[in-house]
Amino acid sequence: MKIAMMTNNYKPFIAGVPISVERLTDGLRAAGHEVTVFAPTYKEQEEEKDTFRCRTLINGVAGGVVVPSPIDLRIEKEFCKKKYDVIHVHHPMLIGKTAAYLAEKYHVPLVFTYHTRYEQYLHYIIPKRILANRHVMAFTDKLVSTYLHSFLKRCSHVFVPTGGMKNYLAENCRYSGEDISVLPTGLKEESYHADPDKVKQVKITYQAEDMPVFCTVSRMAHEKNVPFLLHAVARFKEKFGKPFKVLMIGEGPDKAEYVEMSKELGIEAEVVFTGLVPNKELSAYYKASNAFIFASKTETQGIVLLEAFAAGIPVVGVAASGVSDLVSDNFNGFLTTEDIEIFSDRMLIPVTDFVIAESLKNGALETAFEYLESNVALTASAQYNRAIAKLAGHMAQEQKQEAEKWKISTVS
Repeated sequence: MKIAMMTNNYKPFIAGVPISVERLTDGLRAAGHEVTVFAPTYKEQEEEKDTFRCRTLINGVAGGVVVPSPIDLRIEKEFCKKKYDVIHVHHPMLIGKTAAYLAEKYHVPLVFTYHTRYEQYLHYIIPKRILANRHVMAFTDKLVSTYLHSFLKRCSHVFVPTGGMKNYLAENCRYSGEDISVLPTGLKEESYHADPDKVKQVKITYQAEDMPVFCTVSRMAHEKNVPFLLHAVARFKEKFGKPFKVLMIGEGPDKAEYVEMSKELGIEAEVVFTGLVPNKELSAYYKASNAFIFASKTETQGIVLLEAFAAGIPVVGVAASGVSDLVSDNFNGFLTTEDIEIFSDRMLIPVTDFVIAESLKNGALETAFEYLESNVALTASAQYNRAIAKLAGHMAQEQKQEAEKWKISTVS
């Protein structure tokens, strides 16, 4: 089938949604489907076949995010070059409005993936001091959920990355039923393998050949709860009493603040802010680590957790949306409350108890194998076909009703 994949952010920007879009696209193409990605323009982008770049209104928002133009008339012109069977959009705003317009105008089913808890990112457009007011927060939450409810009703099918997000939409956006299902981000085959020489090189680069290594991958930004992680590392240092390294992988608007915080906490020798690491190189970083640590409370899935599992390392994470759907306590990692003492205690286990560490590794790998990219693509295409059949049935029913009306008016 022909699929129009529409997104507000994409390569070369590194984040969860672009990765999810790329992997789903690759999996669908490998299964024989024709996919065109509609994405915004970036200064450093590489030209790719079957990728249409729309105009960008604003560059460099919140550490690399761009704002695409939803009124770029070239989008519709490009869309009309092919007879698409389905539109799969990954955002309800901007390109989401365009996708809904095209779906209705050309009678194409609209499929949407709910990736992001948008109310938890409002601090990028509304000052934090204003959001601190509980009345303002309640109003913005209501505004977001009302808009989402309106958008969701226009969709033929809705995907969520986890069961927890399915419950969230039912409770907060009054959206549930048979037209919503779980579609996780798939893992590429190479996620399960890492070149031993590259793993060794990671250890050498960060002078960690003979010590435990922890890593985390996230945007260095407020919503990822990085300060908690740094305080937990500082407490772990006091308890462990031996050399170790923590690789903080990623960039973001608050990185400089976190570098300064690590100095204030006395962990600047242990914590390394690596900056961005290309996706194809991440598996070596995971494999070089004893455990993955994560404190974000805003995840809808947490792709990086699955990538860590694929490398055979357990996750120590704060129990929150997305994380709790993937991490099973004492099976593939540890879930904790947002408590520095408990979190740092759990960090000790993978580097001190090697029997438990091996058991957690097996659990991590078992979890990861459920998320192969090819299996996720099959699930998506099955729901596409269902959405196509559903829309065709609705259209046939409408045509029948119109014909009946015409007969009655003619007889009269």
